[in-house]
Amino acid sequence: MLPLRRFLSFMRNALPQFLLTAIVGIIAFSGCYQPPTNTETTTTQAPDPIPQYRGSSQQLPDTALFPIVNIYGEVRPAIYRSGESRANLSFQQHTSTDEGHDADVVLDPSGKWIAFSSTRHNERADIYLQRVDGTSVIQLTNDPADDVQPSFSPDGSKIAFASSRAGNWDIYLMDVDGKNVEQLTSGVCQDLHPTFSPDGTRLAYCSLTHSGQWEIWLLNLTTHERKSLGPGLFPSWCPRRDVDRIAFQKARQRGSRWFSIWTLDLVDGEPRRNTEVAVSSNAAVVCPAWSPDGMQLAFTTILQPETQNEQALPQQELWIVNSDGSGRQRLAEGNTNLTPFWAVNNRIFFISDRGGKENIWSVKVDGARSATATINEPPPK
Repeated sequence: MLPLRRFLSFMRNALPQFLLTAIVGIIAFSGCYQPPTNTETTTTQAPDPIPQYRGSSQQLPDTALFPIVNIYGEVRPAIYRSGESRANLSFQQHTSTDEGHDADVVLDPSGKWIAFSSTRHNERADIYLQRVDGTSVIQLTNDPADDVQPSFSPDGSKIAFASSRAGNWDIYLMDVDGKNVEQLTSGVCQDLHPTFSPDGTRLAYCSLTHSGQWEIWLLNLTTHERKSLGPGLFPSWCPRRDVDRIAFQKARQRGSRWFSIWTLDLVDGEPRRNTEVAVSSNAAVVCPAWSPDGMQLAFTTILQPETQNEQALPQQELWIVNSDGSGRQRLAEGNTNLTPFWAVNNRIFFISDRGGKENIWSVKVDGARSATATINEPPPK
């Protein structure tokens, strides 16, 4: 689908083809993991309630280049375009930056705070906090590289995120006020999209490994042991405590853009019961996100991903489905409806350009307002 309009906040600078080839070659033939190194950070205190993190003291050169990854896990450049404004009373807009764009929205366990990445103040993406019912933003990171894809710990005290500050994508952890930044992964692999286990002791994330494909990995935050769970991209850990379940997107074959949504269960630490939950014959099914009770999933469909060109905007729709694959409902359609997050107030937050810029919106999960397969067009199969 190259390219989606800034699907990830790190899709900023286009790399020449020869550099992309070199990067992929290094990833394919090099080892992946090296022990994390300590990164010196400096902080600047901001007014209460939450101080402001000012990023790493290590300045990267202006000519530094970083890998960029799109929604299909492809390491290649992207094009950004404006979308159409759409009016619908069931939608609520939460951010409204006129410069740059917002992405990667998540909410804390209380449902009162939004964390997201944005290029509203810098060429590179930083991570921000904002009250759900407010408009002022608190900048948590200000690094010369990109900081993206925040994820709250279950107790709301920590934020995991991905950053390219070490030269490639790694996973980092910081306090919710931006202090005490810790690098969790390092090496030549591209590590993205952290998600916490319900008890907060483990992280799942995706990694572009030496095999040349994206895999889901587990990281024990106490022992720092790592374990591969097999192919997959953009994991989301189920909040239920009676199962150890992770949702993710996986392509039908390596290199394909035809993704579907899968789940796996961890049984005695091993991946079991790999289950395809949502698939389509005419769309890529991507970006899974669990409901607060762990019984449903939200996701995005992107129609005809293989036939899109660099000038055509893909049609994207926001859907929900039961965890067993039944009861699909469409919540939103249009040009951009990406990276959903299902909050405790039963609203789904997502990135949309329906106001002309890519900002954070939400929609109430309400059967009366959502389209269903029997009343409207058939859902993806």
